[in-house]
Amino acid sequence: MVKSLEDSTNRNDIEESVIAKSTGQQEEENVAIKDAALYRILNSKKKMTKHEAGYREQEKHEMKTTNYNYDKDHHNYACIKCKFNLPDEKNCHVVEGEINNDYGISNFFSPKDHGMLPGDIVWDFIKKSGKKLEYEEGHVIDKGAEGFQCKDCKYYMYCNRCLLIKGNAFMPEMSCAFVVKIDNGTDI
Repeated sequence: MVKSLEDSTNRNDIEESVIAKSTGQQEEENVAIKDAALYRILNSKKKMTKHEAGYREQEKHEMKTTNYNYDKDHHNYACIKCKFNLPDEKNCHVVEGEINNDYGISNFFSPKDHGMLPGDIVWDFIKKSGKKLEYEEGHVIDKGAEGFQCKDCKYYMYCNRCLLIKGNAFMPEMSCAFVVKIDNGTDI
């Protein structure tokens, strides 16, 4: 399904998962155990079941009382704050099926600045396997949020191509689930 991020989000209110998956100064040596799950998914082309991933939906009171789901700034941990979250699709790069953005959580919850950015994981996978992602796997949308479009991504080539995703019709205003802002993440 191709749609605009603006359809469900205000330009001034960019989802936390978009920021978590596209900004940060991570390096290749910062790969985390949870990042290995995305490598496995890219290799097998099969996401984990909710049971395998330990996915569950938290109760409101549980989110406020459990240290696992609460950070030092008193922000609840939930899928919406995870770098593997696709908020508009209510989907995850790792867990199969529909997820709850506000109350869902799995054993693979990974907030901003933990491990590598998903786009950098995909780049590493491509370097090792020699295979770009299929267009559908990239969750490409016609118009991304300002600042998180193809033109802002370090993997975008100005000949309307992408280093991560197959195809040759990537316009500057488009975006995908693996956008990594220029000057963020690992060096390419």
